[in-house]
Amino acid sequence: MKQATREVKLEAVAKTRQFVAQSFVNAFKSLLETNTLISEILLRDQWLNQLRRNHLIYPEGWYLPPPYGIGILFGTEINYQRMNYQSLRPENSWPKDSIFLDKNRGIIYVFFSPVDKLTNMIGDWGMTIYFGKNPDIIEHLKFCLQLNYQVLEHVQVGMTLSELANFSNKLFLKQGLYNQVTSVTDTTGVNIGHTVPWSYENMSPEEIMTFKTKDWQKIITMINRKRKFLNYQEKLQTLPGMAFTIEQRLTKPSNNNVPMSSFHTIAVIHPDGRKELLTNFEEVFELVGMNYMLIS
Repeated sequence: MKQATREVKLEAVAKTRQFVAQSFVNAFKSLLETNTLISEILLRDQWLNQLRRNHLIYPEGWYLPPPYGIGILFGTEINYQRMNYQSLRPENSWPKDSIFLDKNRGIIYVFFSPVDKLTNMIGDWGMTIYFGKNPDIIEHLKFCLQLNYQVLEHVQVGMTLSELANFSNKLFLKQGLYNQVTSVTDTTGVNIGHTVPWSYENMSPEEIMTFKTKDWQKIITMINRKRKFLNYQEKLQTLPGMAFTIEQRLTKPSNNNVPMSSFHTIAVIHPDGRKELLTNFEEVFELVGMNYMLIS
């Protein structure tokens, strides 16, 4: 079996992620245009319907649970405890039909974990969305997204993932922010992201066979375990052709009025060494009135 080139795989990551973002815009826009109360479950199901129109991705995400690989959390600027989650996996963090969107003061988190069928690349996408006007929250959101770019700017081919993670966590702490990303797969517990499996290396014959089985549980377990985390001890070096997530979840301990914020981006190091940050947030910002996030 001839495997895709690194550039083809990176293109698949970008296209898959772009589709997920566009499908969310389509689903959310159609709901916002109605007078219907929007529950977490309703938004999830509407989004899932849009996602399944694309037969080039698998019908469920690889990050299971939550069901279907979709995370939807609603809160408000007053009651934001649901935003300060440790993991989307426990059942109490799954989308619920009893929690509804507040279009005036709501703050929500959305996430999906798609897998491209042709290349088997993942294209995870997630973001914090805010409907309110609290200036402290707005500044926090703007700054948190800007930090993703600062992390990318620091990336150099050949540095270890631990070097990047240590730099990033010092950067967050210097700004009075605390990263709450935890993982049951990462033995160190805390990280700022993980590699996109096989973006920088070929699959083994055994891994190819696992995909051919079409056993989704085996496939997602393999993807889950194949990731290398951006934590304080990972010695894997960044390489041309590598993609990895930058997805820290930042709280501001000095201000209890500011909820956790997360912008799930993917950093791409192209084969020629060029660096790129995949965001795909712009249409959502425009849809919900977060135009302040579009200002560089």
